[in-house]
Amino acid sequence: MNAPVTRFRAARPRKARAAAVLSLGLALGLLGGCAAPGGGSGNYAGTAPGAKATQADKSARIRLELAEGYYQRGQPEVALGEVTQALQEDPGYVPAYTMQALIHMSLGENDQAEASFSKALSLAPDNPDTLHNYGWFLCSVKRYPESFKMFRKALAVPGYRNAQRTDLAYGVCQYRAGDLPGAEKTLREGFALNPANPALATNLAMVQYLRHEYSKAMFYIRRVNSGSAATAQTLWLGVLIARKSGDMVSANQWSQQLVQKFPDSAEAIAAQQGRYDDSALLPH
Repeated sequence: MNAPVTRFRAARPRKARAAAVLSLGLALGLLGGCAAPGGGSGNYAGTAPGAKATQADKSARIRLELAEGYYQRGQPEVALGEVTQALQEDPGYVPAYTMQALIHMSLGENDQAEASFSKALSLAPDNPDTLHNYGWFLCSVKRYPESFKMFRKALAVPGYRNAQRTDLAYGVCQYRAGDLPGAEKTLREGFALNPANPALATNLAMVQYLRHEYSKAMFYIRRVNSGSAATAQTLWLGVLIARKSGDMVSANQWSQQLVQKFPDSAEAIAAQQGRYDDSALLPH
């Protein structure tokens, strides 16, 4: 559902998403959103394991799948209608309340979003998907201590399979709250779980750049820019880090890639004009 800046991907309509990589101060994409980074309504607390699904359970799941499809296509109002019907089929279906909350969140209806999250957690207090997404919601409205509590609760759930996703969101929110050391620690933990995740590597490089740890930042941004996940924003971040590191070979290489692959981007134009200190494009 999504990162959450681009932001952690908390299953938002496409037209509201940023790119594929989540960033802290640049629009990279949840990612974060992170997505993100993703979120999704999740079905962690759907039909109990071993229980036979009723017709109502099946109908609610179908409705929720339809809702997610509409949501991803940028039709949140239609999606909300499908969620309402899912809950009419099964009033205790936790993923539907989480999806409902995220749709309200995307529409800027924060009071309704919080009410839906609260209902979901009243039914399943230890649902890690709901805890994760509620944490991102709280972060988005700058209620940082509360968001941290939700992320920690999600990470503490036994058997939780998306810890790296929550580490990503948690780290981004720590950054937003001004805790760079905490953000680096959390993002490192996520990276250890999933070194192939470009959002984690990008955000870790971003935090280290802001902490003036340029050689460390080079390691992570190089992983991103050497693969298919490179974007105008990650290449620009790489240029800035490389210049601070004194690695002009990499800086020039990434500048050339930026101009060749993303010629109309603000970053490519800045690179061509040598505006490496443009405050509008600097990580912050």
